[in-house]
Amino acid sequence: MERTVKLKIEGMHCGSCEKIIEMELLDVPGIKSAKVNYQSGEGDIVADQEITDIQLKDAVFRAGYKAETINTESEDNFEQQNVQDIIINKKIVEADSPFKIKLESSVVADGEFSQENNTPVFKGKINQTKKGEFEIPQGRSDIEKAIQNILNSSKITQIFGLFSGDANVNVGTNAIPVQAKKEEKEIDRIETKENKQKVDQNVSLILSGMHCASCALVIEKGLKKVSGVKEANVNFSAEKARIIFDTSKATTNDLIEAVKAAGYKAQIADNADPEVERKRKEKEIKGYQNKFLVSLILSLPMLYFMLFDFFKFMPLRGLLLPYIGIISLVLTIPVQFIIGAGFYKGMWSSLKMKTFNMDSLIAIGTSTAFFYSLVQFLIYAITNQSVIGLNGAKIPELYFETAAFLITFVILGKWLETKAKGKTSDAIKKLMGLQPKTARIVKGNETVDIPIDQVKKGDIILVRPGEKIPVDGMITKGNSAVDESMLTGESIPVEKNVGDKVIGATINKHGSFEFEATRVGNETALAQIIRLIEEAQGSKAPIQAMADKISAWFVPIVLVLAVLTFVVWFFFLGAGLSFALMAFTSVIVIACPCALGLATPTAIMVGTGKGAEYGVLIKGGEPLEAANKIGAIVFDKTGTLTKGKPEVTDIVSLGIMDEEEIASISSGLEKLSEHPLAEAIVKYAEEETIFIPEVLGFKAIPGHGVEGSIKETTYYFGNRKLISDKLGLDIEKAERKVRKLEEAGKTVMILASGKEILGLIAVADTLKESSVEAVQKLQKRGIDVYMITGDNRRTAEAIAKQVGITNVLAEVLPEDKANEVKKIQQTGKRVAMVGDGINDAPALAQADLGIAMGGGTDVAMETGGIVIIKNDLRDVLTAISLSHDTMGKIKQNMFFALFYNVIGIPIAARVFAGIGLVLKPELAGLAMAFSSISVVTNSLLLKYYKPNKRNYVSLVAPFVLAIIFALVFIEFGRISSSMAATEGMNKVLVSQEAENEIVNLVTSNSNKIAFAPDGSPKLFLGLSQLNGVKVKEGAAQSGDYQIVIGYEEAEMMKNEGLFKNVGDTINNFFGIPYVRVAGILEPTGTIVDYYHIMNSSTLNLIASAADLKLIKSGREIKIYYKVNENIPVKFNGNIISFAPVNINGVEYSPIYIGSDEAKGMIAEKLFKDAGDRINNLFGNNVIIAGILPSTGTVLDRFHFVSSNFAL
Repeated sequence: MERTVKLKIEGMHCGSCEKIIEMELLDVPGIKSAKVNYQSGEGDIVADQEITDIQLKDAVFRAGYKAETINTESEDNFEQQNVQDIIINKKIVEADSPFKIKLESSVVADGEFSQENNTPVFKGKINQTKKGEFEIPQGRSDIEKAIQNILNSSKITQIFGLFSGDANVNVGTNAIPVQAKKEEKEIDRIETKENKQKVDQNVSLILSGMHCASCALVIEKGLKKVSGVKEANVNFSAEKARIIFDTSKATTNDLIEAVKAAGYKAQIADNADPEVERKRKEKEIKGYQNKFLVSLILSLPMLYFMLFDFFKFMPLRGLLLPYIGIISLVLTIPVQFIIGAGFYKGMWSSLKMKTFNMDSLIAIGTSTAFFYSLVQFLIYAITNQSVIGLNGAKIPELYFETAAFLITFVILGKWLETKAKGKTSDAIKKLMGLQPKTARIVKGNETVDIPIDQVKKGDIILVRPGEKIPVDGMITKGNSAVDESMLTGESIPVEKNVGDKVIGATINKHGSFEFEATRVGNETALAQIIRLIEEAQGSKAPIQAMADKISAWFVPIVLVLAVLTFVVWFFFLGAGLSFALMAFTSVIVIACPCALGLATPTAIMVGTGKGAEYGVLIKGGEPLEAANKIGAIVFDKTGTLTKGKPEVTDIVSLGIMDEEEIASISSGLEKLSEHPLAEAIVKYAEEETIFIPEVLGFKAIPGHGVEGSIKETTYYFGNRKLISDKLGLDIEKAERKVRKLEEAGKTVMILASGKEILGLIAVADTLKESSVEAVQKLQKRGIDVYMITGDNRRTAEAIAKQVGITNVLAEVLPEDKANEVKKIQQTGKRVAMVGDGINDAPALAQADLGIAMGGGTDVAMETGGIVIIKNDLRDVLTAISLSHDTMGKIKQNMFFALFYNVIGIPIAARVFAGIGLVLKPELAGLAMAFSSISVVTNSLLLKYYKPNKRNYVSLVAPFVLAIIFALVFIEFGRISSSMAATEGMNKVLVSQEAENEIVNLVTSNSNKIAFAPDGSPKLFLGLSQLNGVKVKEGAAQSGDYQIVIGYEEAEMMKNEGLFKNVGDTINNFFGIPYVRVAGILEPTGTIVDYYHIMNSSTLNLIASAADLKLIKSGREIKIYYKVNENIPVKFNGNIISFAPVNINGVEYSPIYIGSDEAKGMIAEKLFKDAGDRINNLFGNNVIIAGILPSTGTVLDRFHFVSSNFAL
């Protein structure tokens, strides 16, 4: 016997948690299956009846989580839990019909309730019947199992609750279970005919948890693995995925599960509540803000500690120095493992998908800095039996602040980036904000305000002046002027009368009116526009494919470059471990694919949103990119270049009647006609308030015109054939005027009595006011303009001449329009087709870009890649202009992303260390954040776009950003270089030949050491000129009372305010009355960086100086300090005696070793610990008298020996 148990599990936060708990549960004998969902926090377990709840909870506890039982179900208590009778019959279901399930429930009781001892008691009779029906679509592979589970469910009463609106049925614990009588239970296999029909479905998912473009690629990779998925596009900036899949092979749940398996969250876009989504984004921004602030507060003390190395007289410096290591460790742990936990989770998710992302780079970079520092801290603590620095010095080689500030700056970047990304979707937010929340429904003589989502088709809605129209509809009573600027961009209100259409979210300006709702919910024009923009913003431009390819290889290449950087510095250039590791970390951190991933989608989001503001709906990245490459544009004539509605253009009198009389008689005759031109003549008369007389004996003459009697006179109105063939009148008198009007592209109709021709009326489909201007501006942009029409060539060329088009495609049948477009494409040009009718749809589809006019048919608008809402051809120019600006922004962004990495990675790898440009990891992280922010900011400049105006801010910004980029890197490099002086890195920045020359000069000349008041050592070299080293400022030679200063020492002296520039004088300099700074050397990465170089006569004036002996050992310099009474203050109590020691007849001279030098000698296996002996060390037998505590100065590289030590 088996039972099913549902557990509520606390503490889960990712898919890995699910796997751990499931593995632990399945290890328990008797548990058949375990399915855990970290998002719902629940687990479903099927186990033998003997397995207790305690055993299940213990298993979850062993996995590191806490669980409580929600409910327990077993097969043998089915009857007790189902109080209603159940009858189940099998049915044969047709393949094309959904499977229907009917539920009926009948509850009968006899008694009544009373209260006894605070417990409700039932006594009486209840008779209740419930019925319900629902459908399950065909094509589901798991349909049989799903139906069986529903029928066997012990919670079947909750299904009824869904129908009655009372799903939360709560049965108290004191309820008395009643044994239900099972009249019939026939559970048989449900037979269905196989549904082989395949249907492609397009679905959008809202995603959360992405950190970079690589995350988007990971999700795409996971989605494309799902069987049946034909296309998957993930937009990192929009946080959406658009998938096309075969519904016979996959479901939306499969897609959501694929996203979850990749380590992220997803929900169907249509099911997402906009308000919930808005709050989620606000929560995300607030989360980053809070993380940044907490991280900053924890990191700020370490920033203060860093200042100690620059400014020796900082408050509390002497007190805090020994504690810097332990304080930094304690402060960094929460930053690294709590605030930075998301980076580790992201890295784990990407590793499960066998790839890398930005989280991987940040996690590796920060972990390198943190764990290297931790190892150094533990070695120091174990060696010195102390977790604080000895002798008032700080523990060396710690970089906890690097890890802390790196995470702080990256979180800062994500916070600013998320805020900026939120602004790119402002257009949709504005549109969503336009819709009113309620509608005033007319019911009889009353009105009732109801929520907008409860409005149904056919409802009559009252709108008063100043109110927004809730949904789309048609006016049934009243009239008004409506502001449709939100849809068309046109600020002039549009007059509306009975029978006119109104659009939801537009504003009623004047009168009250009632209208019938025709489109509600997702069918309204506003909803469709929002959906179209959302789909466009979630789409990819073809240019994005290149960015995706680069991003896919980007992270692995960066990791290779980082490892290569470490190997070259450490193994080939002889840099110290810490220096090489920090270079490795900087490369990993600075190289981020985020900027590349944001380059295209942010620009598309802002561009499509801006287009919507001006009545141009761009359906995605592909039409946006296509519009930028158009070389030829084809306009359909009717309804596109022209208004699509014939109008009276000319009235010519040829007899005794004036123009008004001709119009009056003609309108009277045409009022009863069904000809398309008749409406134009009647409309003209009505608009001009011309009397329309009553006509008797009306007769239509097919192919000729009409006739009728007015006041006993018979009139004829029609074409040439009617006048000449039917009436036999001579039209020669009117021929010249008729031909002239026809040559202008107008249709001419003749009014005559039985005896003479009375006049002419010309009707034409007139040009739109914007047509001429739009065509001229398109031609100025170098675009070839064509007109295509089914009209005869003479009429077509007359219209074309008016609008300024020389390329005329006339007498083209509707089915041949696509072929004409194809012919133009064969000339090598990319073609845009602009149309509005059903007959334009094939040509719109054939063209490289279809542009549909918004007043046209649904088919045309569906086919077009761009929709012009307000039928203004100038908006075609706006679409092309906006696409040009948007594509320009995309290219600028991609340049920035690549330019940033091309500059940033070499600086981070310390390729330019020789000229003083190095980049510390924390500053590399800040630079990385700047890159993403700059790309989003550059895209947001599109918000200043205005049709027919230059966006100067957007034009100038890229150059400004490029300059800022370069300056940021240079300044960060300069700051890092000055900080490097305190890092204790053994870095060599000059060639080996130059290094050898420096070593020879230093070891063959006089060296002295003196101490500043705070005990800091100062090195002096007696030498008039130093060859082999470049000068940063001034000269490399010194005369009397002149000094040349090493780079690092000069930086420290400047920070202490001892001098500012070369040529400055320093008074009372270590016993010398004054010295003048003659020059500052370029950094070399050798000990010379810490020297003061002067001629021998000036060197002899140094007071209280001790002699140093420098000996060349391979490429290294060994420094020996001969001690008399001048023991350095920092080592008081550490250097005790130099009395020789005799062991087994051999005399050993005591030697004290600085902490850094001791590490090197131990690594070379010259000794292991204090008390060890070394024979023949530069001709001396020595005993290690002590390893000195670290001071963070050059003293850590010294050997301290007695004054008579022979070298």
